[in-house]
Amino acid sequence: MKRLWFLLLLLAPVLALAPGDPVSLPKVQDSYGKPVDLAAVAREGKYLLFWFYPKASSPGCTAQGKRYAELYGEFDKLGVEIFGVSADPAADQCAFIEQMALKGAMLPDRDGTLARLFKVGGIFGFYNRDTILVNPRGRIERIWRNVNAFRDPDTVLAYVRELKR
Repeated sequence: MKRLWFLLLLLAPVLALAPGDPVSLPKVQDSYGKPVDLAAVAREGKYLLFWFYPKASSPGCTAQGKRYAELYGEFDKLGVEIFGVSADPAADQCAFIEQMALKGAMLPDRDGTLARLFKVGGIFGFYNRDTILVNPRGRIERIWRNVNAFRDPDTVLAYVRELKR
């Protein structure tokens, strides 16, 4: 019985966020220290795509990041701003960006602000691999939990293409 309660406590935050829910988009800094006002980006009529990943330069994160970089132009044409988010220090994210020629902003979420906002779980300082799409009205458009690093970018792009039809 204790295990069931523990599991429910772990899952409760994840279950509490759903498409259509409004989110209070904060001001953050990217990995290079540049301020990013996420609410202002949405007000410009853009969708915000947050791909949460466990660890910069690990195999799955590298594949996922490279594929988002390859598809960056397609997302841009559809009005989607891409943000990679992890608990990694900014310096690790910068190295990841430069080593892999990644595109889109990387957001170091050391204090867990974005993870809490989007109910992204994790363990030992590593975030789950979740992808969140926020629409220009500042509402959750779609949530993908525990995604496959190799298929996630293409899955999200297909969804956005269909959304824009």
